Formats: sequence, structure tokens, C-alpha cells
Amino acid sequence: MREKKFYPRAFVAFTVAWSFLIATITGIVLYIVPHGRVAYWTDWRLAALNRDSWTDIHIIVGLVFILGGIFHLYFNWKPFKRHLAERVAGQVHLKREIVVATVVSVLIVITAIAKLPPVDWVFQINDMVKNSWVTRPEFEPPFGHAEELSLAGFARRQRMDLQAAMAELRNKGVVFSGPKQKLIDIARANGTNPMNIYMLIRKFEAPMEVTPGVVYTPELVEERFGGRGLGAKTLAQICAEVGVPIDDAKLRLTKAGMDVNPEEKMKAIAERHSKVPLDVLKHILVEGYKS
Repeated sequence: MREKKFYPRAFVAFTVAWSFLIATITGIVLYIVPHGRVAYWTDWRLAALNRDSWTDIHIIVGLVFILGGIFHLYFNWKPFKRHLAERVAGQVHLKREIVVATVVSVLIVITAIAKLPPVDWVFQINDMVKNSWVTRPEFEPPFGHAEELSLAGFARRQRMDLQAAMAELRNKGVVFSGPKQKLIDIARANGTNPMNIYMLIRKFEAPMEVTPGVVYTPELVEERFGGRGLGAKTLAQICAEVGVPIDDAKLRLTKAGMDVNPEEKMKAIAERHSKVPLDVLKHILVEGYKS
């Protein structure tokens, strides 16, 4: 029986082709996937794979594609060298095309770094698609990587009654080993996500401490309101919670150079002015505050 011969060139060619196809699919998925904080908080998945799994596949397939390209050039080096020699002998008729392609490539890189149109439109669409996953306020975590904290650490960060929260979880049939278990591990062990666990115990959070007549300093604002999920709430909601009339808040923010809408989320206001939500609150509560 004749032994089937293995053709390395064909193997490399098909590997490059498959890598390109898979990288294209994973690239599209990563373009539309929710922002990391939302994906981790809701334990987002597509085809049973979470955000990290899609990222890992994209990276490894990209590496295979690069290595495949190198081997493809190696196996086709003689034809490639002969093609270059023919071009040189013919005085390189593609000079204009090479120059134009180079200029276009450089311009794309520059506009991407500077975030200028039309390249910036790709980023804007990307943000719009990613933000579209947040259909309810609770889809935003109270703070970054909240799911990685232990139940005790999360309760402490949210000024929550730990014992009451643990009792509520057990009453709802949530199984967990104890206060040291991470929120993400509790969620996965019960076939849910950290957001749903939080929704069960959110009622045990202590309300924001608002003392009438208190003179706020930046440090006091950080102490009382840091890590309270300011970004997921609207300006109007925050003003109601801290006891500041919305018109007064708008006036102070306008003086600080910020255009605001009472129904806009604090996170959106902050990002538009290159700040964080806590800085926006400082402008509201601290007289004459400057970032």
C-alpha cells in the first residue's frame, strides 16, 4: 500500500487560512463584547465562553497566524525572491502604489493614536455597542472588579451588614462556604452571576451618610462616598441622596466647566470631562473644589 505523503507547504497554507478565519471571528466577538467590568459582573458568555476565553483564543490564534506567515514565507522564499528580482529588473513599476499604501498606513496609525475621524468612528461605534449591553442600572458593578472580593470584603466595601446578608443568601437557597469565599465563586457555584447575588443583599447596604450643615473636604467625600457605585447613578439620583438641590449642583458643575444633564449617569459625565465620578461629586459638595 502506498504511503500517503505529508506536504508541509499545504499544511502551513491551511493553518494560516484557518487561523485567519478564527481570528476574524474572535475579533468580531471582542469588538462587541461588553466592557470588562460589565462582562465580569454579569458573567457574560457567548457560546458558553466568557470574555477571557474569547480573548485567550484570539491571542493564541493570532500567534499561530504570525508563525504560519513566517513559515509560509520560508517555504515560498525562492518564488518570492524571484518575484522581487523581476520587479527590480523591470524598474519596479509599483513605486506609486507602494508610496500611497505606505502613506495611508501611516495616516491610519496616526489617526488611531490621535482618535481622529474617520478612524475614531470605529472606536465610537465600539463604545456604543459595548454600552448597549447595559440595559439596566444594576448591570454596572458598584466598583471595578467587585466580583473578585470575598463576601466579607464586599460587604465591608459597601457598608453592608454582613451577618444579615449571609442569612438572606441562605434563606434564598444560595450555597456558599463562608464570608471568605469570593463573590464570583459563590455565583458560579449556584449557577448565576455576581450581579444577581448582589441584588439579593443590596437592601442591607447602609444609606449614604449625609450630615446637614457639614462642611465637606475632598478627603471627607472620599471617605464617605468612595466605592458606593456613584457611576451607575444619575446626577439627579446622587443629588437626592446627598441632599443637594439639582440646580445648585448644575451651577457648581457649570462653573467647573462641565455641561451636565440631570438624567445622565455620573460615569458618563465624568468620562466626558476626563474625570472619575467621585471627582464630579467633589465639585458638587466641596465649595471651590478644583481637580
